[in-house]
Amino acid sequence: MGKGKDIWVVLEADGGKLKRLSLSLVEEGRRLADKLCGSLTAVFLGEGPDDLALLAGRHGADRLYLVRHPALTDERPEMYERVLTPLVEKKRPYLLMAAATPIGSDLLPRVSARIKAPLVTNCIEVGFDDGLEFVKPVQNGRLHATVVCKATETTMVTVLPDALTPGAVPSRERAAETTNIESCVDTKGLSVRKTGFIKADHRTIDISDAETVVAVGRGMGPEKNLAGIMEFADRIGAAIGGTRPMIDAAILPYERQIGQTGKRVAPRLLFLCGISGAMEFLKGIDKAGTTVAINSDPDAPVFRTADVGILGDVNEVVSRASSWICRQKSRNSTWVPEPDRGPSS
Repeated sequence: MGKGKDIWVVLEADGGKLKRLSLSLVEEGRRLADKLCGSLTAVFLGEGPDDLALLAGRHGADRLYLVRHPALTDERPEMYERVLTPLVEKKRPYLLMAAATPIGSDLLPRVSARIKAPLVTNCIEVGFDDGLEFVKPVQNGRLHATVVCKATETTMVTVLPDALTPGAVPSRERAAETTNIESCVDTKGLSVRKTGFIKADHRTIDISDAETVVAVGRGMGPEKNLAGIMEFADRIGAAIGGTRPMIDAAILPYERQIGQTGKRVAPRLLFLCGISGAMEFLKGIDKAGTTVAINSDPDAPVFRTADVGILGDVNEVVSRASSWICRQKSRNSTWVPEPDRGPSS
């Protein structure tokens, strides 16, 4: 490995569990590290899940820097910056990567300004030719721009969550070599104070971030049938998405479009309701976990890619499912879907 060719990725957790997009970021970092004949280091600020080293190692990290500090228990980018900056200044990785989440988009500009390092934000692709190359959407996604950086020291990048889709379940079981770093950073003078946390509404959450998605297509029938499908989605806490015809017909807004000309989604559980399975749509769900297809056409292409296929009228199937869930809840049962973390082989 050439000096300074170490790739770093900043990990994030939610509810004590490592975010899926962080694992995808590790996989992307591994790809770049291999191309540069370098190493990959994952960085986590806080206590971290118990299996953090194993997860990071399985997905490609060589090392894990676990930075501990009592003030890192809450999501406070200002505090994160105070802890991460000295570490980056000391180690000087070749590339520091973070997801373009609220945390990553706040944290990396702060670190970049402190150490005067170049930063490229909201990228969809990172490569290396005659220097680091970053591809990012411009003009509201209508065009892509390529930014080339030939800096010899640290460069930083945030990657859009849409571009961070999980790959295959890793086969290696090697844990990352962990270095615990005790930080003694002054917590005084912070300008931002966290007062609470409001859970995202599944009806308004970005479909790219949703754990469960119900996608609808023309097989749903008239627009009035959407109410029944949305009731089903509400009962399981799922976000609603759709195919391009549903957006063209103004049944769903554009930000809910899934597919080649829309968004790529990678939920743990995906329901495909009345969707035939056109290639343009399937490109947007190729990294999803467990997929359940509901269609009345036994020859629908979607059945060839789904993990579970249900042959029948989509509106009748979701109505019965909603009724069953309602009965379970009325019996004081706690019905929470726990899909597989990935499609079965």
